[in-house]
Amino acid sequence: MDKNGKLINIIKALVIAVVAIVLVLGIAKVLLLKSEDGINQFQAFYKQPENSIDVIFSGSSKVYCDIATGVLWENHGIAAFDLGGAEAPSWVSYYQIKEALKTQKPKVICYEVSVAAMYDMLTQANNWSTDNSYGMKWNSNRIDLLRVDSDEEQFIERLNPYNIMHGRYKDLEENDFTNVRDSVNYKGFDPRDRVNERETPDNAGITDCTPCTEKEEEYIRKLIELTRSEGIDLVMFASPYCVTDREQEILNYVGNIAEEEGVEFIDFNRRYDELGMDFSSDMADSGHLNYSGNYKFTDYFGKLLKENHDIPDRRGDSRYVSWDWDAAIQNYERNASAIANSDSAADIMNMTKNGYILFAVYDGKASIIKDGEVVAEGYEGFRIPYRYGGDSFLFKEFNEGEFEHYAILYINDDEIKQNYGNMMYVYDTVRHEYIRHIYF
Repeated sequence: MDKNGKLINIIKALVIAVVAIVLVLGIAKVLLLKSEDGINQFQAFYKQPENSIDVIFSGSSKVYCDIATGVLWENHGIAAFDLGGAEAPSWVSYYQIKEALKTQKPKVICYEVSVAAMYDMLTQANNWSTDNSYGMKWNSNRIDLLRVDSDEEQFIERLNPYNIMHGRYKDLEENDFTNVRDSVNYKGFDPRDRVNERETPDNAGITDCTPCTEKEEEYIRKLIELTRSEGIDLVMFASPYCVTDREQEILNYVGNIAEEEGVEFIDFNRRYDELGMDFSSDMADSGHLNYSGNYKFTDYFGKLLKENHDIPDRRGDSRYVSWDWDAAIQNYERNASAIANSDSAADIMNMTKNGYILFAVYDGKASIIKDGEVVAEGYEGFRIPYRYGGDSFLFKEFNEGEFEHYAILYINDDEIKQNYGNMMYVYDTVRHEYIRHIYF
């Protein structure tokens, strides 16, 4: 074989190798677990401009459910990020913060401590350990996190991500190819929007202390020392929730650790009245706030942070436009949640003046209302086609006698049928999805 032939074969081999590597990396990216319980948060964290985050919130799911970064931004100008993880114990938060400090030098780190009170774990189950480590880059922090969060057999298995990823082919969804949370605009907030009626905990008289596990205390103290060595203010806090008597005793113990170490500690379970907490409407479940609760809590917490720490107001700074986007997205989602849960058609009308189409019937007259403006009308026996963007709609009356009278909405190929009357359908044009119907 001549030199040209050998060169061609070498080039072919290199091309094949490059293509194979690209395919493997592409498949790995698609198969990588997407989770808003820690993985998405860390992947978005890596996209943040270096040294742009002024406050990092660390801890369990209470962080990304309860701390609304958009509220901190709009109300207080705080550039914050929710770097929480599912049921994350102190050793997980310790290594996550070590990793975070490679690219960020925040003014304040706020560490949520409730896991120390709620669980007696020494290691995490596979699902939570995966959520808390798979978003991190492969380096010593991820390996050390897995080592301390696993027994010996689990550690070896968890070192190989394909042990989790290889079975995902049958479970792939559109989100695996286009993960909207994997963006610089995402600041980690992942709220719960349901309303779970609860009773206010009666914890005012609980002053005794019960120790947390030795492992929790060890890594709480390590985290304190880490932030101290980096010259970063640390605020340890307990988010408001349906705390039990025993959990309150452990929170008291953690508070004593903070006092001994000279660290600020705020137990918001001692401040229900100051927060304006209403456990009948502010909880998504026993451990997490909903939109109503997290707004109150975040706004109050933001005021304390601004009063007690040197945190700049970044609003209006062109380098922080991604926080504007984060707040805008959160406002939209908060509004969408209110629309989905409201019992008042009048309130829904007021909340749907931007980004929504209403298909309404009132006193025999049909109307299509886009962003608060009537764009089409019809009367008895109406059949009104409408197009917006890439979506096709058909709003029609179907009347076949006393027991067959409907107002029907077709959205592309989907049919939604409800009994005829004074009512309206709500469609979200931003997320391209049907929201609900309501009678009035």
